[in-house]
Parts: sequence; C-alpha cells; structure tokens
Amino acid sequence: MRLNLLLLLLFYFAHGSVVPNVDQKILRGEFHDEGKFMVDYEDNSQNLTDYASRRSSDDDKITPEEQKRRGNDSTEVSEDDDSSDISEERERDSVDHQHLKSLTAIKPEKHQPVAGVINSAFNDRKTFSCPRIKTELLTGTNVGNISPEDITIIAAMGDALATGIGLWPNADIEFRGASFPIGGDSTIDGLITIPNILREFSPKLVGVSHGMGADLPNHQLNVAVTGATTEDLPDQARRLTRRLKKLSELDYHNEWIMIIITIGTEELCSRCEGPSYDNIRKAIEHLQIEIPKALVVLLGPVHVSSFHEQKSNLLKARCACSRDQTEGFMYDVSRKWSKVWRDVQKFVENGVTARPTFGMISYPMVTITSRYPSGLFIRDKPLLNRRGHNYATKWLWNRLIGGDLYNLSSATLSQDNYFCPSVGCPYFRTYENHKRCSTMSLQQAKEELIDINGTFTKPRRRSVRFLYNVAMVVIGAAFCAACLLGTFFYQKSKAGNHGRFEIVEEPQKKLEEAQKEEQKALLTRQNTRAQSEQATTPTGIQLAPIPVGRHKSFLGTINEGNPDV
Repeated sequence: MRLNLLLLLLFYFAHGSVVPNVDQKILRGEFHDEGKFMVDYEDNSQNLTDYASRRSSDDDKITPEEQKRRGNDSTEVSEDDDSSDISEERERDSVDHQHLKSLTAIKPEKHQPVAGVINSAFNDRKTFSCPRIKTELLTGTNVGNISPEDITIIAAMGDALATGIGLWPNADIEFRGASFPIGGDSTIDGLITIPNILREFSPKLVGVSHGMGADLPNHQLNVAVTGATTEDLPDQARRLTRRLKKLSELDYHNEWIMIIITIGTEELCSRCEGPSYDNIRKAIEHLQIEIPKALVVLLGPVHVSSFHEQKSNLLKARCACSRDQTEGFMYDVSRKWSKVWRDVQKFVENGVTARPTFGMISYPMVTITSRYPSGLFIRDKPLLNRRGHNYATKWLWNRLIGGDLYNLSSATLSQDNYFCPSVGCPYFRTYENHKRCSTMSLQQAKEELIDINGTFTKPRRRSVRFLYNVAMVVIGAAFCAACLLGTFFYQKSKAGNHGRFEIVEEPQKKLEEAQKEEQKALLTRQNTRAQSEQATTPTGIQLAPIPVGRHKSFLGTINEGNPDV
C-alpha cells in the first residue's frame, strides 16, 4: 500500500513538471474558424467586460517561434482551411508613417476628388493624437463640413452585421455591443468599432449598443433585425424615429445623427437578386422628413476577397443560391445592387425632400481584402466574425475620412492604421466636399455669417425665380417713369418760344422785346394817319387805302382799275 502511494506521488510530481511546458494556447478554445492554428482568443471569459477589453488577436504580436512554425506550415495551408490572418498584422502600438507619406504623395491633378493630406493615424488610445478642430473651425452647418466631433448620436439599421450575431464565441446569439456599426462595449483598446472611434472625438456619444440580446433599451438606437431584407427598412426607420423622440439625454432636433445601415448580405445569400429600390427610398424619405440633421451611411453586402484576387467574392461559395453558379453570376448580381445604390444617392441629393442638413454616403459593397479571406467568416455562415468586423471598421472609417482615394487595390487592411481627419479637409468626405472642400474659422464666420440662436448659418440664397421677378419689377417701374417724364417735358416744350437747345441771353431777349413793341406802335400810328388823310387828287383819282407791312415803310398803292393812271 505504501509502495502504491509512493508511486502515485512520484507520478503526480512528474506530471506537474510537464504541464507548465505545455503551450497554453492549446488549452484555449479556437475562435470560430480562425484556421488550423490556435489563436489567442479566450472562450472561457467570465463576463462581457473581460472579453471586450482584450486586444483582438489580429493586432497582437506573434512570437518568433509561432512565425517560424507558420512559415513551415504555410505550404500546407490553403484558402479553404480558414487560416488565421494574424500573420499579416503589424505591431499594435506602431504607426506606419512611411505609408502615410505615400498617401500624401498622390498628385491631385490625376484625380477629380480633392486630395486630402493624411498626416497622422492611430491604432489605440495610446497612439490617438487626432487634432480637435471644432473650437477653431466652423463645422456642422451642412453636409459638406461635418466633422467627427459633430456626431453626438449614432444609430443602426439593417441585418445581422448590425446585430452582431455569432460574435460571441461558440454561441449563436446576438452580440450587439461588439458589432462594428453600433457596438460600444469597452474602448478602442478592446473593441475597434465606429462608435468607439467616434467617442474619442465626442465622448458624450449617445445611442451605442451594449451587451447581448435583441431586446435592448430604447436609448440604444439599434433597430437592426437578424435576417432583415430591404423590404424591412421602412418599418425599421419608423421604429428608429420613435426611439429618437423618446431620448431624454438631449434634443435630437439640434444634434447631428449618424445612421449606419447594413443591409444585403443575408438577402443576397437567400435569393441572389437585387434589392428593393422603392423600400429603400421610403425608408430614407421617412428619415429625411423626421430627422432634421443626419448623415446616413448605406452599406451593401460584404465582398470578401483575397488580396491577389479582389474581383472574386468568397461570399459566393457560402450562399446556397450562388454556390453552383458561374463566376460571373455574382458579378452580375453586384451590378444590380450598385445601380440601386446610385439611384438612392441621386434621390438624397436631388429629391423633393433634399436639404443641406441631410446627407448620405452609399457604398454598394463592404469590401474587405485579406491574404487569408476565409478566416474572416463565421464557420458555415456568410457572416463576418470578430476579425471581419475589425476589418470592416477599418475599411469604413478610412473611407469616411479619406474618401475615394482610399483604394483597396493599394491598401492592406491588416497593416493600415486608422486615419485622422485630413488637414486640408477635416470633415467626413461626402458629395458636398468631394471636389471642393473649404474651411472657415469661427472668427471669420462671425464676421460673414448670420448668428441664429448661437449657431452660424449661411445667409439664405435667392432663388432664380425670385431674381427674375425682381428684374421684371425694376424694368416695369423704369418704363412707367420714362413715359410720364417724357410726356411732361414734351408738353412743356410746346409752350416755349424758342427751341429746347437754343441758348438765349437775357439782355438780347429784352432788346428784342423792346424792338417788337416799338414796331408795333409805329405801325399803329401809320395806319391811323392813312385812314384820316384819304383825299381825291386833282385828276379825280381815288387813292385806295394803303396797306402797311409789318416790317416795311409806308408806301401808297395805285388802283389798277383806272387805266389813265
């Protein structure tokens, strides 16, 4: 008996000396389909905070032994093995300044859009050094000058990409607090999501989602539904506006709201058809009527591809309706989605409900590239896993800040940093500042703009019709005045005794009047004398009355009727 106990003790101590040498990663669960290599995702988390506060594995450093082992096994790994993308990640706390210089080296004359200069970036709170501009520049007056600091409310609509289903390891539940469009668990040190980035600019961000489950409080503005299609968007828009009206933290009428709509991934995989334009338009029109100031980001289905074959969408092999189709089938379906997205964008810009304080940025596809793209999906589903959401966050944020110049053909999501707003155009890149972006200081705004309730807005521009009406009134008034004045001066000129342009001096005028009076008196005397002295001549000739001209001397006339004279 004692011998058996001794053997057991020896075996126990020997086993204890071996266990510490075992790779601890083997004892941890594999996160979804991250590949044949064990990844440092812990599935034995006790609560959401522990899980969310950890660094995602795509940003962790890899040990030399792991790199060597993966290098030896790289020839055995294929794209279908759902390999981990961790091998292509950079060090978390490093910022690639050389890459930023290459972005600023783009020549503006080769591109129609404004070339923004990206001179700083970040990976976490330690490296976050984006400048704050709202205290110096005029922002938030229209769609063309919205900065990240202006967004105080964030909301989400759409499908499973916004509900975060499957993001909690080994559980088919909705993890809305970790979804990239609306998740707000932890900070950017633990979860890289759009709201967590915005909270670095605007700490009092309202509407973010936390935790798990479908029934969230009304102040969490996530109305997305797993499995939703474009036909469900009008109902979601009405639910969102109802929640906004119940907000007690602030008045949404005076705040900028960012609404991220993720729709199409599940719809595309369920029927492989184009979206419903009418329903998307109804939803957007409802938001335009009910929400005064909003920036809508409309995202289509995901497009996950290899870095070397970017036109090939791995979503095709995960959709039942497209799995057996040709390679060009998915491309044709994608073109239908792109056409509808363009039409919706035109409606927002030029529709009957368009206004300067409501804008939209539409992306037909959530385009993600990777050297191991299969490792971005949840196993046997067309949905993105945790790393896929991280990549989607980076892609969307850099597109919002860099605009169309952020081209995935030259970008590497695993190595790119998160961009700070451009120096020359520190706003979200929308259609209003796509070709021309101008900034204005607050001091200049106070001098040139109108102050209404503490905000600065541009003076109301006159419409073309108004300008035409004013011109017609001015022309009519001028015509009437010309007629009246012309008639008056014409009648006055008729009563004058000299021409309009005749110059008459005062002394000459008086002399002429005196001469006229003298001649008139002389003629009167001559006529009187002629009448009183009429007589008969000795020959019996009767003298006729002597007519006198106005300016001639007195002359008698002979009666021509007497031939003897």
